[in-house]
Amino acid sequence: MTTDTRTHSVPDTVAAESTAWRRLDDRIPLRLMLAVAVLWAVSLYVVFSLAPAPPAEDPSAAAVLVGLGFELSLLATIAGLAVLRRWGLLASAAGGVVFLVGAGLCSLGGHTGGWLVAQYVTGAAILGVSRAAFRRF
Repeated sequence: MTTDTRTHSVPDTVAAESTAWRRLDDRIPLRLMLAVAVLWAVSLYVVFSLAPAPPAEDPSAAAVLVGLGFELSLLATIAGLAVLRRWGLLASAAGGVVFLVGAGLCSLGGHTGGWLVAQYVTGAAILGVSRAAFRRF
């Protein structure tokens, strides 16, 4: 009786896919980081310069949660982009989603105006650019 002592090799396609798989802590190019940072800076400038004064009454719980989510995603984006890591792009995309959710809540609350359109456009741009960059790099 003989035993098979051959080692089982991983198929070439599986090995190629595992080496092509990118991790969240992989580096991103400096130019990409600068482009995403400029997109964020311009978007925030446009939206906040067009935004009307907040109402005098206390904000709703949903508004507080969206604001907190936006601030946390912005901090994570800044940290991730500062160290040139892919997870910064993921945080940026999450910030774009929170931006869009905030715009949606404003729409449901009866707000209208150019600042709301700017918030939708910039939120979609941040989400789209961050997602495309995350998938590519």
